[in-house]
Amino acid sequence: MPRIDVTLQDLRELRARIDRKQLDPGDWAVVGSLVESRIARTEAQLARLRAKLDQHRTGKAASPSENAAHDSSSAKDAASSASGESSKTAGDDGDQPSGEVTAEPASCGAETDDDETDADETGPVEPPKGHGRNGAAAFTSAQEVLHALGLGLLGALCAACGIGRMSPYRDKVIIRVVGQSIFGAERHRFEQARCRLCGAILRADGMDLLVRDGIGTSYVTYHWSACAMLIVMHYFAGAPFKRLEALHQGWGIPMPDANQWQLVDRCDDLLAPLYKAIERHGIHYAITLRIDDTGSMIIELRRQIQDELAALQLLGESTRNVRTGINATGVYLETDQARVVLFFTGRHHAGEIIDQLLHHRRSVANATKNKLVKVTDAASKNFDHAQGDLLEEAVCNAHAFLKFRAIKDAFPVEYALAGEVYKTVFDNDDEAKARGLDPLERMDFHRSRSLPQMQRLHQMCQHKLDAKLVEPHSPLWEPLSFIINQWERLTRFCDVPGVPLDTNVVEQTLIIPVRYLAGSFAYKTQNGADVGDRHMSLVATANANGVEPVAYLTHCLTNHRDLAERPEHYLPWAYKQRLEASQVPEGPASERGAEPPVPAARSPAKRHPHPLSVPPPIGPPPPATRPPSP
Repeated sequence: MPRIDVTLQDLRELRARIDRKQLDPGDWAVVGSLVESRIARTEAQLARLRAKLDQHRTGKAASPSENAAHDSSSAKDAASSASGESSKTAGDDGDQPSGEVTAEPASCGAETDDDETDADETGPVEPPKGHGRNGAAAFTSAQEVLHALGLGLLGALCAACGIGRMSPYRDKVIIRVVGQSIFGAERHRFEQARCRLCGAILRADGMDLLVRDGIGTSYVTYHWSACAMLIVMHYFAGAPFKRLEALHQGWGIPMPDANQWQLVDRCDDLLAPLYKAIERHGIHYAITLRIDDTGSMIIELRRQIQDELAALQLLGESTRNVRTGINATGVYLETDQARVVLFFTGRHHAGEIIDQLLHHRRSVANATKNKLVKVTDAASKNFDHAQGDLLEEAVCNAHAFLKFRAIKDAFPVEYALAGEVYKTVFDNDDEAKARGLDPLERMDFHRSRSLPQMQRLHQMCQHKLDAKLVEPHSPLWEPLSFIINQWERLTRFCDVPGVPLDTNVVEQTLIIPVRYLAGSFAYKTQNGADVGDRHMSLVATANANGVEPVAYLTHCLTNHRDLAERPEHYLPWAYKQRLEASQVPEGPASERGAEPPVPAARSPAKRHPHPLSVPPPIGPPPPATRPPSP
């Protein structure tokens, strides 16, 4: 049928003429196009239904040739449908049409779930990329509520057609998100009896258990889950104590800020063995280390610095050697088993933290066999180490590219070359990860694919500097000289196995102390900063290993006595392994000598209880393996 361009106003006028039964001669072409488009859509729907019915009858998956034929027919249907509809029609504002008119399928009266993606019962269908929506399966902690059909509806005649019988169909799932306060409270009443003669009081049982199951007094007790939630909300989400107090005052659950500090301080004492175990594991068994720092503020240290400056000025001495910087340093360590994130806040820089870690690492014989791969930015303070023989040093390539991007408007040619080179390099690294290459294979892959690209960038920088085409005061001088001066460290990933390309992961973890300071502005004392560093390290390490931090810290605090004796048993990756093992069935049905179960037409919804409402089942602990002490 020939192409027909109509506007929305034309269609509305046609609809009015149909109501009056006064069609013009030119209207028949439009009506024919609409009918033909509707026929094509209906035939495509029937073809898909027949294919599904045939597949259910045979019980087999379609052969590759059948799949190809089906895909071909589906593509043709889509093409014919696209040719019969317009991508845009004119609205009330007079936009011009750009395609043919089409008709939408009519509703059959009952809900058909056409808005949902049809999934084949033989396997899940991957959702289209970039749709930007979370599926129902993403709400793993949602409470399950089943709305059942009326009694006798299954097997009854269809009310729409009066011929077919109603059979079970896939459930319609709707997620309902409700609001609630961060902390909940329970009021426990214990009946008491008092002797009129001697005044002795008897109380119902259970109060001692409530007091022991958390931190507090005989009047107010904070459960371990509340303590864990407070740690995450304050040190990870950055909610100040005073803000949490104001929020819960309105919700009718008083949470004084002084009490909140006492809780996190007490929890820090209980979790100290776990933090030391995580720190020890990261230092002893790390393969790669990425580190960076950002500015921080400790009021106690700031006053100390001001006093030092005032004393030197009073004596007439120079203040150049007084360290005035207060930094929050983030360390991202990768081992064969896990990832460890550590934070340190104080009067130091990243290079000094590295020296402290290497000092403890040297005491372990196994840790010094292979050099630790360190990736940082190119600050000179990060390369002057007393333990430098334990390191294989590299520089972040993302920092190198960002120097070119900062001058892209003034020097678009140089920026374009750097962007092309680094796009290829990072694409190669993604491909190496997708292939599952080991560190040695990844190094060889980059050496053959990425090194020639890096040499292109090096040649351009070298040529401009040697030919004196760039002045030292030019904005282009810094990125060019950075590539030349840091060339060996930038290309270390082509010479040493396992060297990361950038420090992006540690840059992302530094948002945790930055977010905290954005809400609280400063730590008051060094002790408060140390408590915050340890709590942030525990939460960030749990997140880095795919462990939900509130449930994890609740479990650790609940078992704090056992944690003090064997902290290695409570490392995040060990906890995750036990949690996953507890959710695996005992064994396949075939191993037990039974036939595999036939999937039911309607399987019950899988329940995911929230870890705070039901503690995760933890199996018997394996024998603890302690790393050698420093």
